[in-house]
Amino acid sequence: MEYLQLHYQPLSAHISSVIFASLGTFVIAMGSYTGYIPEYVLLIIGLISSIIYLVDLLLKEQAWLRQAPGLTTLLYTTIPFSILLAQHSKPYFHAVLIGALVLIWISDSGAYFVGKSLGKRKLMPSVSPGKSWEGFWGAGMCTMLASYIFASLLGVFSFKTWALIALCVWVFGSLGDLVESKLKRKLKIKDSGTILPGHGGFLDRFDGFYFCLPFVILVINLTHNV
Repeated sequence: MEYLQLHYQPLSAHISSVIFASLGTFVIAMGSYTGYIPEYVLLIIGLISSIIYLVDLLLKEQAWLRQAPGLTTLLYTTIPFSILLAQHSKPYFHAVLIGALVLIWISDSGAYFVGKSLGKRKLMPSVSPGKSWEGFWGAGMCTMLASYIFASLLGVFSFKTWALIALCVWVFGSLGDLVESKLKRKLKIKDSGTILPGHGGFLDRFDGFYFCLPFVILVINLTHNV
């Protein structure tokens, strides 16, 4: 609901969109958990929606992404979550969940500390003035190093797979952060919410995680056989 709340103030005045998004989220999540909705269908939708958001960010603005919040709620949050949920019965599920979350945290921390101390060249000043190229490359260095540690300590996947997972988390997690920054700039708001005091909303903390999930799962499907 936090994504909808970005667009609608007050949310109670747009109950039809709330009902649509809530029912859609329930149906898709349950369908992914039970296997009624095939994993590959969710993955294809997730990858296509991510590409659309990247086109909006980097090439040509897609105004409809901000004009149909009920639908884009499902594309932006429900589909990536359901792609992850569809993995719940796989023996590597917990490794993917913990690994992606920790790698996102490492990537964000690396970007922040390297960017704060060395950042000079702005990454996308029109979207997020605080982000720098130095922070971006610092995030990559920290994340790729962490993938080696994960492969050594956790196993589950080969180093090649962990390295590709880390690459997806770094690149697409960083892009996902910019996607949300552009959304907030267009809507003229600073944070997605106040649920996490001092850190903004839930989406502010997990935008990169949501955005990189389709690519992480794609990598696992292509490189890892269980």
